[in-house]
Amino acid sequence: MTQANRASHLTRRDFLRYAGLAAAGGALAGCAVPAAAPAGEPGAAADAAPSTAVEEVYAMTYTAFADMGQREATEILNEQVSGSGVQYVLEEVAEGWEPKAVSMVRDDEMYWSANGIANAGLQWNYIQMGIVQPLDDLLASSEIPWAENMQEQYIAPNIYEATQFDGQTYYVPMKLNIHLMGYRQDYLERAGYDAIPETWAEFEGLLEALKTTLADEQVVPFGARKEMFRTLGTAFTTFVENPYDENNMLRIDSEEFLACIRMFKDWFDAGYTNLEVLQDPVADWQIGKVAIGIDSHSWIRIGRSIWGTENVQGTVPPKVNPEDPPRTWAHLDSAFVFNNAPNPRAGLDWLLNVHGPEGAPADRYWSGTLSFSGMPVHQNQYDRLIGTGEYPELVKGYEALPNSVLQPLEAGRFYPIIQAKIWPWLERYWGNEVSAEVAIENTLAEIQEELDNLVS
Repeated sequence: MTQANRASHLTRRDFLRYAGLAAAGGALAGCAVPAAAPAGEPGAAADAAPSTAVEEVYAMTYTAFADMGQREATEILNEQVSGSGVQYVLEEVAEGWEPKAVSMVRDDEMYWSANGIANAGLQWNYIQMGIVQPLDDLLASSEIPWAENMQEQYIAPNIYEATQFDGQTYYVPMKLNIHLMGYRQDYLERAGYDAIPETWAEFEGLLEALKTTLADEQVVPFGARKEMFRTLGTAFTTFVENPYDENNMLRIDSEEFLACIRMFKDWFDAGYTNLEVLQDPVADWQIGKVAIGIDSHSWIRIGRSIWGTENVQGTVPPKVNPEDPPRTWAHLDSAFVFNNAPNPRAGLDWLLNVHGPEGAPADRYWSGTLSFSGMPVHQNQYDRLIGTGEYPELVKGYEALPNSVLQPLEAGRFYPIIQAKIWPWLERYWGNEVSAEVAIENTLAEIQEELDNLVS
């Protein structure tokens, strides 16, 4: 069995029943137990062949990531470990599972051993909630070859750094996200351009040409997505060497951030984008009403699935100055072993096999990331899947990675608050109700108030 849906209906009685069965059958130890002698048949126990108890080790994930490859990778892994006494069950859960997990950890009734997806912006919070356990001891004693030297397998050293907090490793990377500018190549050519210009100043000339050329078709030249780490955050990374301050908070109080949102204000004022598209540019992108967007690679994949590869291309965002190195937003989504997991060793083995640098389960999983969301973190998976030249825009993204700051794990302390507080003020600024300075001052004040409330 590789998939179940019992987690959403799990009760305390279920926990006690599972624990009782496991204790009675020796399942948690994964050991062989002799068959019991039938009543009235002396000596039957000595003659009976031992049976091997099979422990079901539960991992959880969202359906989208099960579809992306985790489901099939788990099936392949189960074939490989058949007869070992362990079988993995991948359960697909909905968002909002965290309170249940906190309760399970607190009551020492954790049901899952591993989680297949922790978004970058939530990883710090999960550690603070106590649902993630450090992995260093498990990694050091693991029999999986790459467990002790995972950092040597990664395509960039900052990937390893993004799995750690307070000097300990908490996460196993499950996909890298390098943001790109995806655009309609056919629209650009109609406007007299072959490719995205090098600098933002030149890019504005392209937006003007697109606006003029596509006006009759009501195509918006640029679609900004209302999620901080996507369009606006990615543009901001091109303005500054490090977009995070000494506390790993996004530097929205910097002069560079002010310059970035003023650039967007110019685009709103000129009609290159609008507040209506800001709400959900993906829908307009899918029907051909947006020419360019900055987002994860899924933006490009969606466009190509509709308009074809020849009409949808991608690249890294423009620069502020021609001499600047290419930069972009990058973050690491990861997986983890639950605190108080029933079988942390098996949970980590699942993570390392499915999300590792080699092996049939990993090959299946990493191939799936390129069909949905994300890209490989290991050098050999990059060579196998991207270095072949099928995704030239991803090659450009990886080339920008050494110049870019991978979102620190601790940035998750601030990210959800920034996301909640900044957009009402940005929309008021872009809608000509307040100045840029007032928008940021009020955003910062509300963020600080929220942080003070959390501390108190």
